[in-house]
Amino acid sequence: TECQFSRVFDSNVSQKRLFDCVAQTMVDDLVRGKNGLLFTYGVTSSGKTYTMTGSLEEPGFLPRCLDMLFNSITAVQASKYVFVPDGMNGFHVQSEADALLEKQERDILPQLTPKTPNKIESAATFSFRNINVHYKEKNINPECRYSVFVSYVEIYNDYVYDLLGDVQLDPFNRPKYGCLVDTVPGDLLRPPQSKRLREDKNKNMFVYGVSQVEVASTEEAFAAFQQGQERRRIAHTQLNAESSRSHSILNIRLVQAPLDPLGEDLLQERSLICASQLSLVDLAGSERMARTGAGGERSREAGNINSSLMTLRRCLEQLRENQKNGSSDMVKYRNSKLTHLFKSYFEGHGKVKMVVCLNPNMAEYDENIHVVQFAEMAQQVEVARSEDFKVDTESIKRKAMEAKVKAEEERRKQHTAMKQLNKEASDYSLGQPFPNLEVMDYADNETVPGLISMLEHRIGRMNAIKKRVSRYGEIFRSNLSSCTQHEQSVQQQLKDCEADLANKTKELNKLDRQVKKLESKNQVLTRTTQVFEKEKKQLQDQLSDAEAMLKSSQSDSRRLEMKMKGAVANTKAHVEKECEKRVRTVQTEMQEKMWVKDERLRQLKNIISTGGGREGRPTAARRCQTPLKQPISSVSSPGPPVATKHRRSCSASHSNWLAHLPSSTVQTETILQPAIRPNKVVNVPSPKDVAGASKYLLTHQREDGTGEIETQLVKGEVFHTRSGGQQVQFVDIETLKQHDPQKNEKKSITRSETSIEEASVDEQSSWTDVETRVS
Repeated sequence: TECQFSRVFDSNVSQKRLFDCVAQTMVDDLVRGKNGLLFTYGVTSSGKTYTMTGSLEEPGFLPRCLDMLFNSITAVQASKYVFVPDGMNGFHVQSEADALLEKQERDILPQLTPKTPNKIESAATFSFRNINVHYKEKNINPECRYSVFVSYVEIYNDYVYDLLGDVQLDPFNRPKYGCLVDTVPGDLLRPPQSKRLREDKNKNMFVYGVSQVEVASTEEAFAAFQQGQERRRIAHTQLNAESSRSHSILNIRLVQAPLDPLGEDLLQERSLICASQLSLVDLAGSERMARTGAGGERSREAGNINSSLMTLRRCLEQLRENQKNGSSDMVKYRNSKLTHLFKSYFEGHGKVKMVVCLNPNMAEYDENIHVVQFAEMAQQVEVARSEDFKVDTESIKRKAMEAKVKAEEERRKQHTAMKQLNKEASDYSLGQPFPNLEVMDYADNETVPGLISMLEHRIGRMNAIKKRVSRYGEIFRSNLSSCTQHEQSVQQQLKDCEADLANKTKELNKLDRQVKKLESKNQVLTRTTQVFEKEKKQLQDQLSDAEAMLKSSQSDSRRLEMKMKGAVANTKAHVEKECEKRVRTVQTEMQEKMWVKDERLRQLKNIISTGGGREGRPTAARRCQTPLKQPISSVSSPGPPVATKHRRSCSASHSNWLAHLPSSTVQTETILQPAIRPNKVVNVPSPKDVAGASKYLLTHQREDGTGEIETQLVKGEVFHTRSGGQQVQFVDIETLKQHDPQKNEKKSITRSETSIEEASVDEQSSWTDVETRVS
């Protein structure tokens, strides 16, 4: 078996070289805003998990991708909690103050359940110390800020589970899942709830409600991966001590947003946010249950694994057929959670790469052959290229000008308010300040009267201000009372809204439960549909087989009928020929006997006539010895030869004939020639020639026992098979023979001479007998 691939690596290849050839370009595309899917495929115990994760000495794809990503965005990494997931596979930007408050809350009340952090942290640090070469992407946009989010899920028995979600305790102590919690001895973990798949506004599939953990370094990302790895389902089988019983998917999401023109804050426009994703998938290995010795739960897991991998293969085959034939047949992604989740990748929303791992064990030869054949077929599927993410600078400038105009209006309003405030303050002043007065004598008639008039003016001014203040106070009290009433009405409206919100929440929860029920029903119906489709396909196959058998039996019956007719005609002609031959032979023998007896009678008459003159009348005894003339049986002379009836040749039918005439065929000059007018004559037919014909004619020549050329015309019918090919079923043979009449004449002359000699011997003996009796 020979298969062709874009690149092949031996068993001694290093993880670094494998990363350089396969995964490095996908990290580059991730920084440019493109999505990517990288998954490992192969039989069980072929090294898929090692290729994806690696070891402490040789890190695999996952740690190297994280290391390269964080080395590239270290200088332009945004503050933590600035990007917030919206729950629908999108993100929005919040201010630095809100991000700081959220950071304090999460640092004080961590949501993730601690899982021996010292062990995880030390393992991650030790693992990444062995990455000697630090990769870095150079095409980083300095006008953007980046953040990294990771999520880790597994597909187990065709259900999606979150491996980084919060672990809740079961108050009823149901021993179904997990192990004992260190902080609460005796309480078992609650079994995890399966997640649903949804489609976002960009037609991308995502896991609804999955935990997306923001990480700021490679160590944090690998610690989150280790936390999920502890919850992943593995089991012991006869072929692998730690066999993965589920498909694991680690999603690395890179979120980027541009800065404002001043380079200070991130623009909060959601249309400017780009979220790219790199999915690293470790597929569970395909296995045969007879070889793994699986039973019970392991058998069910193996069946679901093989079913999901078979669905993946059928989807890729259908995609290749659609691209090859230019058709748009439906690809059944929904038959498996694995293909449904990666539907957007196969439809052109990202780059897809597959690393095929082979098991060098000779016992896995057949499985490896199936794997490489599937991989060769998968690389023929063409996926559309996605475009790079480009920042709309014109939109940024326009939004910056709008923000600038808005700030200018705010500043102008503040300046106007300050002027109004100063003017109102001048209206409430009592007048000019007191001048410097010096009273030198009590009889000063200039200074004291001026001071008295100024005080009277200030008193009048104060009374007027009091009246204005009292009037403004009444207005303020009325406004305050109206504001209080408005606030009470608003509070009442708020209570009504809260009640409506509670009712809507209840309705939403009810609808959510209904959706879950409908989804469960949908899954049941989907599986029932799959069973029915499988039965339908089996019945269609049985029907097609029955039709083929019926058609074959009909052709066999027609061929047998034609053979019987031919045999009957040949037998009839042979019997008639033998009868005519026997009649001719009997006639000849009778004529010869008649001639012999006539001659004897003539001789006897001569003897009697000669002896009668001397002796007179013969006596009674002599008369008794005289042979009597026997009556000759009248035999009707044979009439003219009548040609025997033959069946009409099948070569006279009007059909699309293909004549197969070998180059060694000798042209004969017989009177009887085939009446077929073939549409095409070839020396060596090709499958294309056979596909375009409905009848097939083969000319075969051989030498018979007499050394003459015997030509056989072998006729057949062309049938189309279910696999797209053709088969020829031979139904009739016509034979053209030539005979040399000279050879036949020699044989007849020899036979006639032999009969004459025998007749002469008989004649001599008869003469002797007559003479003896007469004398």
